[in-house]
Amino acid sequence: MFHKELLYMTLDDSVTIAYRLSHPIDKPLTTIVMHHAFLMDSRFYDQQMKDIRYSNYNLISIDAHGHGQTKGRNEKFTFWDTASDSLELLTKLGIDQFYAMGTTQGGFIALRMALLEPHRVKGLILLGTSVYSTAEQIKIMMLKARDKWCETKIPSDEAILTRAASFGGPVRLNEKVFEKIKEMWIERYAGAEGYDPAMTCLLDRDAIDDELEKLTMPILALHGEEDRIFPIEEAKVWTLKLPKLWKFLIVERGVHHLSLTEPGNDVAAELIPRFIRETS
Repeated sequence: MFHKELLYMTLDDSVTIAYRLSHPIDKPLTTIVMHHAFLMDSRFYDQQMKDIRYSNYNLISIDAHGHGQTKGRNEKFTFWDTASDSLELLTKLGIDQFYAMGTTQGGFIALRMALLEPHRVKGLILLGTSVYSTAEQIKIMMLKARDKWCETKIPSDEAILTRAASFGGPVRLNEKVFEKIKEMWIERYAGAEGYDPAMTCLLDRDAIDDELEKLTMPILALHGEEDRIFPIEEAKVWTLKLPKLWKFLIVERGVHHLSLTEPGNDVAAELIPRFIRETS
């Protein structure tokens, strides 16, 4: 994990958005814009940046507001802000149309990009995400985890393992990768000042289930069989409302962070090129 250079773009509203490229942008190639999970950053997609199955695409991985090195909206922002700023970044990079991909909260951003400028989004790739506001039981769980995280200046091992439980922690990840994630969490998200802005954005998100009919682009949706955050039955309900659902697949043994862990990462890497071939 973690190998591509971090780049910066200053936007018209004085936001500085941080992002990574798989390689210098090659305009004839299809572009996939990638949005990461909660308390991660653009390095979340390092596996995809190195995977030969994605070599024929421009991959652009973006730090969301409250994450990584994107700055300029202080502590008050929404997923709509990251979506809007991502669209402006793409305009400045000279990219008109693209596929938008998101894992968990990254899916919230990809969906909002498609609602803001649907004519630019050729397709959506949604991995373990939701279209609803935060359920009360999830809020309670996350606030409890937040208190444990913030009770010490540097999050304790217990707090880190609790945070990592959503994707299986060290059991589901290469040990070296998990250690790199722990280092990032301590460096970027320690304490209330590092944790709270991102958490507030996540917990206070609006529901968009009443806008799904506006999503007329093709959509690939994957959901982990063992996702402990967003229930499979809930995903089955909202994906049926999508006008141009290309495929909804439950990934056997898949957890919440499908693109970070196996077998979700491999399933996605096999399906995404086929999805793009058939819909571009």
